[in-house]
Amino acid sequence: MNGRKRLSWEETAMNLAFKIAEYRSEDLHTQVGCCIIKKDNSIILGYNGAPSGQEIDWENREEKRKRVRHAEANALDNVKAGEVKIFCVTHFPCLQCINAIANKLVNKVYYGMILPNYDPDEVFKIAKEYKIDMIQA
Repeated sequence: MNGRKRLSWEETAMNLAFKIAEYRSEDLHTQVGCCIIKKDNSIILGYNGAPSGQEIDWENREEKRKRVRHAEANALDNVKAGEVKIFCVTHFPCLQCINAIANKLVNKVYYGMILPNYDPDEVFKIAKEYKIDMIQA
């Protein structure tokens, strides 16, 4: 043994979520990343970005909001219901994403931060109804 403490899978996933956001998101204002660790320990990454083959004017925040694909959706596209062991996202999910998360039978979501001026109450309520634990990491 080298005496080095390894990170937990949850810590590893959250670090990967922040790194994929930093390295891949083109959003000038909010870089979001998601990391899913499946039950077989394979890793799926997602980040917020333009739909495939499309361009977004990242400087126009209102138009961007109408078009951007969320990190959670991009990661969830690559898993089947019941395959998720750990779900980590850099930012608190929106209503649309919590529904997509529930659809994949995820029962625990680790999130890094809640954006200022964002009211998470409705998502917390829906998550509770779906029996999804929301854990700030």
